[in-house]
Amino acid sequence: MRLFLRDELGAGNFFWHAYDVADDRSRPLIFHPDVTAPDWDTREVPGLSLDDLRDRALRLAAWYRDQGVDSTARVGVYTRNGLLGLVHHIAVTGLGAAAVHCNPRMAAPTAADYFQRTQCALVVGDGDGLERVTDAWAASGAAELPTANVQELDKALPAPRGPLAGFPYRHGPDELVMISHSSGTTGRPKAPVFAHGSFFVGKRERLLNYPSLRSDRLLSALPHSHSAGISYLSLAIMLGLPTMILDEPDGPGVARAVNAFRPTIVLGFPLTLAEVDPAGIEPAAAQGVHTWNGMGDASHERHIRPLIALGQRPGRNGPVPGSRYLDGLGSSEMGMVLFRQAHTPESSAYGRRIGRPVGVVRKAAALRPDGSEAGPGEAGLLGVRTPSVTPGYWDDPALTQRSMLNGYFLTGDVARRDAEGNWFHLDRIPDVIPSVHGPVYSLPIEEIVLNETGALDTAVIATDDPDNPGFSAPIAIVLFRAGVQPAKAPDAAVLLERCNAALRDNGLAVLRRVLVAAGREDLPVGVTGKVLKRELRDRHRALLCEAGA
Repeated sequence: MRLFLRDELGAGNFFWHAYDVADDRSRPLIFHPDVTAPDWDTREVPGLSLDDLRDRALRLAAWYRDQGVDSTARVGVYTRNGLLGLVHHIAVTGLGAAAVHCNPRMAAPTAADYFQRTQCALVVGDGDGLERVTDAWAASGAAELPTANVQELDKALPAPRGPLAGFPYRHGPDELVMISHSSGTTGRPKAPVFAHGSFFVGKRERLLNYPSLRSDRLLSALPHSHSAGISYLSLAIMLGLPTMILDEPDGPGVARAVNAFRPTIVLGFPLTLAEVDPAGIEPAAAQGVHTWNGMGDASHERHIRPLIALGQRPGRNGPVPGSRYLDGLGSSEMGMVLFRQAHTPESSAYGRRIGRPVGVVRKAAALRPDGSEAGPGEAGLLGVRTPSVTPGYWDDPALTQRSMLNGYFLTGDVARRDAEGNWFHLDRIPDVIPSVHGPVYSLPIEEIVLNETGALDTAVIATDDPDNPGFSAPIAIVLFRAGVQPAKAPDAAVLLERCNAALRDNGLAVLRRVLVAAGREDLPVGVTGKVLKRELRDRHRALLCEAGA
């Protein structure tokens, strides 16, 4: 509450305010295992306290100031190490500069282009990544890029010679604190900007409603180079919530971390949580989980139900069997999850239902192309009015302008609202399939395909319709969990028949083909774990025409 009431608190100074109000600054708070060690989950992981984080941030801030970094600078951060990425973020923003985070899995030429577009004064990161980015930067003909290795800095920096004048910086509400790229699944990664005030809107609300009992422990399996990772780590620090930062998380890694850390809350993007095999979580560790928190894209029923069968959650008369899954729809540009649906073992509200807007959304609407609001049941472009939305894109004012319609920010999604005010996520705009019978939305079909096949993952995409030139028809690619396919996977023709029967029963368009993926390379994902449908469309565009289907 003391933090909530501080008007000057924002995304650029959250750490220093949290440190100021805390009365337990020496308590272990942030835990960061070295996942490069094969037995990392059997080793004791000492926690870093607020005092430890402050010491590291001050050392870095002094070094950055010596490099000429001030409130006008932008600093690129390109590391797999979520803890170091966080500490550099605190130091950079403490000087009033902006941290430009880049996913370490992003291809070096794309990362170099991103750092050039955002005009970074220097880039810090892992040695191997910096070498690749430097080579790509030089190949572009740009001036030499100053870089520094985050691991070497962490070991070598001395304590500051004295207090840093004017530190921490006093941010204005509209001042830039971070640039964090979009997923890039629909094309070149965009560069939405985040301001001190607007990026904090959602976190201020969560200070009062996010689970943070003294018994709670958080496992963050997000990509911590993403705005969502920074957002939730900053929230955890302000709440004093013991948190494990899991680098480069996948399903097996999350299961190992749950067994080792015993969290009560597990955070992750949908694919990461979908990959978690409940059988890999020890019963005693599973029993402690009361909340799974997915965000970004909304999750599918097939991925939610196995997780909420685990654990227990608080009830009126004591613990209730089964956990809950907070399913949140958001995007980099929206600054936070803006729609949320809570699922428990008793839930029946699926079918791509994303619930209702959260409190900071002033209004949401499904919009027709002319900007008028669609009625209940009518699909439209999802638009929101909320103070948390990005002020725009760093290097593309035209894109910023195109993202607005009738005073709404367009999220890039297609959605509909029912008569009771519940919202349903239908598709991303580029993924809508233009069939001869009208637009076909891929996500409700994927929901059916996953439920009918039991597959781990799927993508429904457009292919050229051989019977109707100029139009497309839907096909599905399904990927089974390793060990299930191919020996135990049903025949593709059987899967197609089963899926189409269920699609007809639900009034949805039927598929023309089901392809069984031999491995993840047949269903590729981007740096944030989203399926690259544009790549799959290019790969399979002529499939039906070549087969004469």
